[in-house]
Amino acid sequence: MELRDEIKAQFRRSHELAKRYYNEGDRAKARVEYLKCAEFLKQLANNTPSKRKEIIERAEKFTVLAEGIKEGSIKIFTDGITPQKEIAPPGGKVREETEEETKKSFILAEKPRIRFGDIAGLNEVKERIKEAIVYPFKYPDEYRYFGVKGGGGILLYGPPGCGKTMLAAAAAGECDAAFINLKISDIKDKYVGESEKKIKDVFNLARDQERAIIFFDEIDALAGERSGSQEGHERSLVNELLSQMDGLEAKGTEKRYLVLAATNRPWDVDIALRRAGRFDTTVFIPHPDLPARKRLFEIGLTDKPCNVDVAELAAMTDGYASAEIVDICEKAARIPLRERIKEKKARREIVLADFDKVMEKRQSVLSGWYPKAVRELSGTEEVGMFGELIDAGKGYVSGG
Repeated sequence: MELRDEIKAQFRRSHELAKRYYNEGDRAKARVEYLKCAEFLKQLANNTPSKRKEIIERAEKFTVLAEGIKEGSIKIFTDGITPQKEIAPPGGKVREETEEETKKSFILAEKPRIRFGDIAGLNEVKERIKEAIVYPFKYPDEYRYFGVKGGGGILLYGPPGCGKTMLAAAAAGECDAAFINLKISDIKDKYVGESEKKIKDVFNLARDQERAIIFFDEIDALAGERSGSQEGHERSLVNELLSQMDGLEAKGTEKRYLVLAATNRPWDVDIALRRAGRFDTTVFIPHPDLPARKRLFEIGLTDKPCNVDVAELAAMTDGYASAEIVDICEKAARIPLRERIKEKKARREIVLADFDKVMEKRQSVLSGWYPKAVRELSGTEEVGMFGELIDAGKGYVSGG
């Protein structure tokens, strides 16, 4: 047996043991086996260069899973996909890399610690999410008395790197709900019927929780370019998602399980997903304004020796995404760190010149995203629905 095959076999054994121990209630043994899974995957990554990044990411998920079991903050739900066995043709060889066919995925339901107060700015957005999601959880009797129905599906849309996932997690944290976070690309499977099964698994896991928020990132992946054989499969997956969402609206359940979705490409979201009762509420998540950027720099520089006015930094970064501002703080700190380690210079604080150096050749991702978004939506019937995006992108399109 080749080394890579042996590692795969060890991984599968540990994975089966981990699931068995977990189902039997022995979490300590389950945690040990999940940690072994992570180590086996790391070994496999070293022997599979072409898929190293993908396998390392999966190893990290197993580590998070093991730690979640230790803290009691994670519940596991395995999807039970049967590994696909590949038979070598006569005189031929089996393909060397079949991790996608042999791996078994899991879904995590976590209790986030993040709250809206941990996110800079976006106060109006937070309030809209509270009214739709948080308040119905917290004040069900009041909503019932006034005959107002909370929840339903909410679509968060806007430029990349501006906090959509953090807002979704914070919403779950605000109402002490389990947070089921997954990407549509993780659900889609090349084997017919498996994608629909995964969708059912997600909603079944939600129903096992006292309160749950399901968050689908990259929801636009359900409505990408379609052709021939793909169209029927894509439509089946959309229909399964809609069916499961409708099932959550059953009497007595609408306040317990809610669905959020996010996209950077709202023009690609299937219109069937945006009908009443589905993702019928759309919330634009804009790039950070001046107060928000100032707060982001305060957060990003909290543990760093910095002698720069954050107000000046906030003024310098108009039009940058939240994630980019965090990255700017990190890269500016690396300049004096590099001087200290490589050039043996004296320790010094981070200064304005460091930020200037980081930003001198940097262009925000939003400078390309907004013009594309405006082009896609302008002149279509979607302009009214996504009017806030159009307004926010005007300066980018005109060069202002």
